[in-house]
Amino acid sequence: MQKLKKTTYLSLLVLVMAAVFAISPFSTTTSYAATTWTGHTTDWSNVRTAPSASSTRITTYSPDTNVTIYASVSGQTVNPGNSIWYRISSLSSSARFIYSGLVAKGSVSNGGNPPPNGKVIIVSLSKQWIYVYQNGKELKNSPATTGQPALPTPTGTYHIFQKLHPTTFISGWPKSSPYYYPPTHITYALQWRAGGFFLHDSYWRSVFGPGTNVWHYDPVGGWLTGTHGCVTMPFSMIQWIYTWADIGTTVIIKN
Repeated sequence: MQKLKKTTYLSLLVLVMAAVFAISPFSTTTSYAATTWTGHTTDWSNVRTAPSASSTRITTYSPDTNVTIYASVSGQTVNPGNSIWYRISSLSSSARFIYSGLVAKGSVSNGGNPPPNGKVIIVSLSKQWIYVYQNGKELKNSPATTGQPALPTPTGTYHIFQKLHPTTFISGWPKSSPYYYPPTHITYALQWRAGGFFLHDSYWRSVFGPGTNVWHYDPVGGWLTGTHGCVTMPFSMIQWIYTWADIGTTVIIKN
């Protein structure tokens, strides 16, 4: 009889403990899909070791990076009503997660890639923003201004092959051209494509970021449009990049 009571108590204890863990806020529910599916990032997306924005960041994916979804995980709620994170590594490898709000279904034909190892500078034309990475870790980011509609900044992957400090830019257009500019002093310039394409400072600008590659009013320079194809940014940012970047540093220009 005592043995029967002991068994009954143990059974009840197991049921109680199971109920506690089921409602515990610390429990994580994982729904493993019967088959994996492919998606792509819709914005800059941090890849983390756990389904939480406070967990360790492994790397950052650029927009339109194709990812394979292996599982849906209930984790930290980042946006109201959405606590779902996607596991983007196989179940037999180290866990890697992306917040579901940054992933759309379907692949893109020219999917982006996570920043490669080494020193990498990524410029987003749509965002008018510049990001600096080293070995996949973001070090800095800043608003930027790229080419005006008539003289767009070319997309692609390039490498810095010349550093100038200081220098003077000379217009490649005659004075009769609407694109002519007088000889201009530049403090820091890093050339990433032949034909005069640089990362550089611009003392005549005080505003950078979205909307500055088209006509806009600048409190310092008055009415300005985008560059002649270069990428310019605040002085403190280009000064830091000039010191940090080596000859050969990768420059990726993306839409």
